[in-house]
Amino acid sequence: MDTMLKRIREYLDYLQYQKNYSALTIESYHREIEQFMEFLLSEGIDDFNKVEYAFLRGYLMHLHHLNLSASTINHKLTSLRSFYRFLQKEEYIKDNPFLLIESLKTPQKNPDFLYIDEMIALLDSIDVNTSLGRRNKAMLELMYASGLRCSEVVSLTLKQIDFHNQILLVHGKGNKDRYVPFHEYAGGCLKTYVLEDRPVLMAVQNQNHDFVFVNKNGGKMTNRGIENIVDRIVQKYDSTKKIHPHTFRHSFATHLLERGVDLRTVQELLGHENLSTTQVYTHITNQYLKDVYDETHPRNQLNQKK
Repeated sequence: MDTMLKRIREYLDYLQYQKNYSALTIESYHREIEQFMEFLLSEGIDDFNKVEYAFLRGYLMHLHHLNLSASTINHKLTSLRSFYRFLQKEEYIKDNPFLLIESLKTPQKNPDFLYIDEMIALLDSIDVNTSLGRRNKAMLELMYASGLRCSEVVSLTLKQIDFHNQILLVHGKGNKDRYVPFHEYAGGCLKTYVLEDRPVLMAVQNQNHDFVFVNKNGGKMTNRGIENIVDRIVQKYDSTKKIHPHTFRHSFATHLLERGVDLRTVQELLGHENLSTTQVYTHITNQYLKDVYDETHPRNQLNQKK
């Protein structure tokens, strides 16, 4: 057990000092991993390396018996999958059995989104050691920061960016313009790419245009190009997840509503003509609140233990 606690501590330190995760995100991962460790110990397993695929099927059955929702179970699997990826990277284990466990299908057809810690982890997994990697980082950080559609990303030009005020002038659907802010972190990634990496890519074939995001030859980025980039990043991060470019927009809206932003403000930021289009996200946040309530309310937890 001491070794297990040591591995968890190392992982939490890794999240804090190397990945710079927020305290809330680290707390969430810590909670999920400790709950899993308690289950292991109750089953007579005292080493993370002894966990195999067949055992994880039993763990899934255990989670189902707790009447947890599919989204809550998926969140636990994501946390543990990431933890085991760290253990494998540090050579504490040989294989990551969680890669064999697929996320559960959720019945609702609401827009798909990632939890906040999942989104941050995905964005932080992007390799930024090359010009293309830094382009990818800047593009996806901006999509999550401002809730842009793919079409708005590929058509974005340099003159639409106001770095000083951290605002984009977005040409949306139906030729309707809107102003959308972006935060300082996304702005830093974007400025580095625009000033240092975009010129390198533009020079490959001596391109001369004002589109912000370009392909490896300096040409204008396409919707399909963004889809391919997201697919490659997700494949490296977590091949069991189904994530597409619109997931960033959906997550942007969901997270704002979770943090108390009013619906009409989110409508404006997304560029929705009708409020009813934006209201679909309230179903997601309501379910999220229900999952958190079911998982954390003391009376409900005591009832589950009976």
